[in-house]
Amino acid sequence: MKPLRSAHVAAGLLLLSSSAALAAEPTGDPTCPKPPERKFIAATPRAEAPTLGPRDARVTVEVWSDFQCPFCARGATLLTSLRERYGDQVRIVFRHQPLPAHRDARLAAAASMAASEQGRFWQMHDLLFASPGALDRASLEKHARTLGLDLPRFRRALDTGAWDAYVEADVVEAQRRGVVGTPVFFVNGAAVMGAQPLETFTQLIDAELAR
Repeated sequence: MKPLRSAHVAAGLLLLSSSAALAAEPTGDPTCPKPPERKFIAATPRAEAPTLGPRDARVTVEVWSDFQCPFCARGATLLTSLRERYGDQVRIVFRHQPLPAHRDARLAAAASMAASEQGRFWQMHDLLFASPGALDRASLEKHARTLGLDLPRFRRALDTGAWDAYVEADVVEAQRRGVVGTPVFFVNGAAVMGAQPLETFTQLIDAELAR
């Protein structure tokens, strides 16, 4: 990952005021609240988090997301567009922020990580966002079968709560860093709130690549 800009770094953390962060468009969905005007803390992304793109990419986009949030689904489409546009110049890092109002979001997050341990995180990611009304246990197992996962292993991961602590650690870190609503993105440490237009991200990324 490209280091955060040294002029703004203190003890490895970048503190962004609400005026420095880009405002989100209204969501219109009370279960997917707009991230409040607040300060964000950017930090080096979790090493074991699911990623797309090389670790030495010049730009890292860290996304905090909820599989039951329709605006996060729009954000997922945005990430696909960024990968198509920039290729290996951009690394995507996925972080979990299942919102309390979304009853199936935590189980879906755990299911995505159960798929990750079988090398299918991003495929499960795409299925979950494509089927926001099918995140119950039976639907998750159907997705696992669709992806050709080892179903007993997948079931065991959910039955034992093998990934619950992982997801909870993301939730705790999200709260520490000021990430309350979803989605929230960090582009080389600069916070972007909400499912902003593609141009918002390309401007930031192009500026980073030009440095």
